[in-house]
Amino acid sequence: MIEFNKEHSSTWLELMAAYQNFREKIFYWAKENDNTKYHDLSIELSTPILERDLFKRLLIIDFLQSTDMWDETAILLIYKQLTDIALQEQDEIAAGARIALQKIRPQSQRANIADEIFAFAAIEAEKKEPDCIVFHNGWMLLYDLNCKEQLEQFIDKYHHFIYLACGFDETDLRKLVECM
Repeated sequence: MIEFNKEHSSTWLELMAAYQNFREKIFYWAKENDNTKYHDLSIELSTPILERDLFKRLLIIDFLQSTDMWDETAILLIYKQLTDIALQEQDEIAAGARIALQKIRPQSQRANIADEIFAFAAIEAEKKEPDCIVFHNGWMLLYDLNCKEQLEQFIDKYHHFIYLACGFDETDLRKLVECM
C-alpha cells in the first residue's frame, strides 16, 4: 500500500486507505472466473424494473463504467442486461450503461448489441402505448457504439417514436449520422 504523508488530515488518510482497499478488491474480483462475474453482476442487473433499487443499480453501473481494470469479458457477459438498462432507464443510469457498453471493441459484438436493440424496439413498437424513451435511448446507444448502418435503419424504422421522445426529426437525425 502507498504511504501518505502524516501531515495530511486523518480523513484524507482514511479516504486513501479505503480507496486503495477498494482498488485491491476490484483487482481480485476482476480475476474471478467468468461464471462468478456473470452471477454477481446478473443478480444486480437482471432485477425486474418494478422491483429494482435505482440507487443500487446506479452504483453498479458506475462501477462498471469507472473501473479501468475491466477486460471486455466482464462486460460481454452481461451485455444483454446492460443493453436492456441502456434502453429502458432514464438519463443517468441509461448513460452509464451506454458508457459501459462502449468498452466492447469488436464490431461483431457491437452488431450483437444492435440486434438486441432492434429486437427490443420491435417488441416495444407493438405495444398499445409504446414507451418512446426506448427509441430515444436506442438511437443514442447505436450512435455511441458507432453502428452507422444500424443507426440509419433504426432511424428509418422508428423516426416517429424518436421524434415523440426527444423532438429530433429525420433531418436532425440524418445530420448526426453524417457526423459519424
